[in-house]
Amino acid sequence: MDKHTPTLARAATNLLNPFFIFTALYALVALAEAGTGRAVLYVALELLAAAVVAGYVFLMRRRRRVGDFWISARAERLIPALVLLSAFVALLVALALLDAPRDLFLLTLSMGLASAAVAAITLVWKASAHCAVAGHAAVAGLLLLGPLGLLFLFALPLVVWSRLKLTAHTPSQTLAGTAVGAAFAFLFLA
Repeated sequence: MDKHTPTLARAATNLLNPFFIFTALYALVALAEAGTGRAVLYVALELLAAAVVAGYVFLMRRRRRVGDFWISARAERLIPALVLLSAFVALLVALALLDAPRDLFLLTLSMGLASAAVAAITLVWKASAHCAVAGHAAVAGLLLLGPLGLLFLFALPLVVWSRLKLTAHTPSQTLAGTAVGAAFAFLFLA
């Protein structure tokens, strides 16, 4: 292996992390569906939800209750997963109260349910959350954004590659995460 491969894989896994991928997709769908003014409000709400989750994980990291920000140890994932799912529920409630566009609501719902499914799988077997979000974004991006969604399709193999190169997951764990994310996007958005 090239001496730069781990550095490139770490950069890819950090740049193409679940928060960034979902936020980028969410923002593009919000802009496409709601126009700039409302989209700014919807994106601000999503960023607030993401900040709550990230803040919680940083706090748990500081208190040494999780080993790393991506919560690599399966046994450490339950409570952070519940915090993430609570943030999705709060975001969905806000979107419903604000009469957000249907596609934006369904995008958020399907990603939240995919996250819940991966969290449930992870209780017994480690599936890749990075790949679940990337798989969801690849399918959702194509369905909701057309050619612009190709950006998310092209990101998917980079996410899988980085998770494998860093030995964060096995091929079957990346495939499982990708399949769960893609399936929920297709079921709700096709």
